[in-house]
Amino acid sequence: MAEGRFREDLYYRLAVFRIHLPSLRERGDDVLLLADHFVRQLGGNMGKLEPGLSREARDLLVAHSWPGNIRELQNAIERALILAEGGLISAGQLGIVPRPSHDVAIPGTPIPDIEHGTEVRLAELEKQTIVEALHRANGNKTRAAAALGLSRTQLLRRVRRFGLDA
Repeated sequence: MAEGRFREDLYYRLAVFRIHLPSLRERGDDVLLLADHFVRQLGGNMGKLEPGLSREARDLLVAHSWPGNIRELQNAIERALILAEGGLISAGQLGIVPRPSHDVAIPGTPIPDIEHGTEVRLAELEKQTIVEALHRANGNKTRAAAALGLSRTQLLRRVRRFGLDA
């Protein structure tokens, strides 16, 4: 709305009841339920009998950040079913490149409970994670960005937003 790309009157017409739908990366093991659904549905459409996901494929699905959200997941499953000869789908058939490990690792932090104000706490968690990454990278923004899985530009935007550039 602020950029003039969405009509304000239409926004208020649609904003009667807000529904927060978290991105796929925020949904943890739900990705496996969705993947199994797509395997059954798409596998059935392709005439593949009893396809399944190997343990390595399941681990990769849970570890991936899913920037393309559910459509990326669906495409990965469809690609794997096309490549699979039958039986279990392997991690390699998914076409997902595992995130490289960097020497500036950030340990995982649990996401706060929604009932306790997730939106505010997520911003605080993001800020703290950025501060820690910058500290571990000795202020090197390129290394910190890589450790966070961000581009340098994305990190710089967040640094400015949180007032960390002072």
